[in-house]
Formats: sequence, C-alpha cells, structure tokens
Amino acid sequence: MMIAARKMVKQVDDLPAIPAIVSKVVTLLDDPSTEPDTVADLILSDQVLAARVIRVVNSPLYGHGAEINSVKRALLYIGFNKVRELILTDSFVDSFKSKPASFDINMFWKHSFDVGFISQRLAGMVGYQDREKAYMVGIIHDIGKVFLGSYYREEYAEMLAQINGQPYTTYEAESEVFSTTHSEIGLCLAQRWNFPPSYCDCISYHHTSELATVDPFLTAIISLADFFSLTHSTTGGIAQATEPGRSEENAWNMVRQLSSKPLQKTMEGLMEQLAVDNDPKAGRIDQVFQI
Repeated sequence: MMIAARKMVKQVDDLPAIPAIVSKVVTLLDDPSTEPDTVADLILSDQVLAARVIRVVNSPLYGHGAEINSVKRALLYIGFNKVRELILTDSFVDSFKSKPASFDINMFWKHSFDVGFISQRLAGMVGYQDREKAYMVGIIHDIGKVFLGSYYREEYAEMLAQINGQPYTTYEAESEVFSTTHSEIGLCLAQRWNFPPSYCDCISYHHTSELATVDPFLTAIISLADFFSLTHSTTGGIAQATEPGRSEENAWNMVRQLSSKPLQKTMEGLMEQLAVDNDPKAGRIDQVFQI
C-alpha cells in the first residue's frame, strides 16, 4: 500500500507545501532548551507567521483581558507547546483551504479538531505527558483524506456514496478502491513536510495501532479518540465506524498497560467517561482557525 501511496502523491504537481519556516519553528519548540528569544526571532522573520501567532493568541480560545501584540509575549503567555500547536495546525488548515474536495471540508475539520480535543482529554486521563502534542496529532491524523478528497474527487465521492449506511469504514473501502488508504497517503505527506517521527507514526498507524513503533502510547490514544469521535459525533459521511476492531482493542490494552492513572475496567467504560467530559472549547474552533 505504501508503493501505491507514494505513486499517487508523486503524480501530483500542485501539492500544498507547509512553509519551511513552520517546520523549523516546530523543531525548535520540540527542544526544551530553546530560548523564547530564539523562537520569537525566527517567527518574526516571517510576517505571515508572526501575524498568525498574534491573531490566534488573541482569539476566544485563549480568552484574556489585555490584547497581546508581541510574539515574545505570546510565547510567554501560552507557552511553547501551545505555540507549536497553533502554528502547525493553522498552517495546515490554510494550506488546503483553497482546494475543492469531494466531501464537506468544514465537516472534515470539525471531525479533525474533535479528535484533537478528545486526544488531549484522553492523554490527561491516562497520564501521557504532552497533552498539546496529543491534541495536535489528533487534528492532523486524517491528512491523507484531504489529499484523496481533493485530488481524486470523483473516485472518492463515489466510494463514500457506496459505503454510506453500510457496515464499512472508509479505511476498508479506500484499500479496495485505491489499493492504499489515507493512512499511507498521510504518511507520505507528513514525511514530505518533515513532520517529527512520532507524528508520522500516529498518522500512519491510527487504524493499525498494533504496528506503531515510535510512540505506541500516543498512537493508541489517537486510535481510541478517533473511534470515539466516529461513534459519538456527526461526520457528514466523510467517515464512519463499525464495531471496535483489532486496532482499537490493541489501543485499549496499550493505554491500560501504560496509564499512570486508574482507568475504567472496559473500553466501553472509557468511552462513557469520555462522553461525560464535554469540552466547551471545541465549539469555538471556527473562530480560531477560520474554517
């Protein structure tokens, strides 16, 4: 399936590019020894990126009193992890905004951000240390679907229509129709954009969590968050879930073994607990990233 994915991505001439400076900033922010001045200087070297940081830090998501108009103050106010999160997600949303797709792209982003919030919440429940990273990877886990829906619009639309209401996942249908899936396509994109290895691992294996090697714990969190979102939220036909499969069962066993906090005894119990914790910030995503 990776051979087919690489061939499909290679055939596209106008693939959106994540600005190189975004990758540099994310790499810097992943280093705990990085100084705020170093990051601020790099962000300020790109006026568009600096404006994004200022806009988002003053959005309702980070509601505060006085307006923040300095990149360095933004870094100090919301922290490196939050800045890393907003730079990558905002740049990614913006890069695909102009491409027409075979499905409701706003519904796609709503599902993606929903998985991000659930991943962040679940990370806290199981004691995963980087909750912001879980949120960010949750948002970009399905990037391969944007590619398929944008560059193979007719074929993907027909596939979605055929499985609508059927006990079929998009992952299974993609494998039959394209001989690859959004997971492999997503990995190709993530590698092309120089995403960190743990991000690539989660994107590649969120439907086959038993194969994850770089950060199996995080991949398990994303897998369960995705399944929860598919079974508890409206997705507008861009995705649908069936019963928990091998990936979800493995993910549940993984988080149960690695969790530093007490968990429910069953996966069903965990899903019920997640359903109770409703994050009010999720409804304000449109105002933050302008989707």
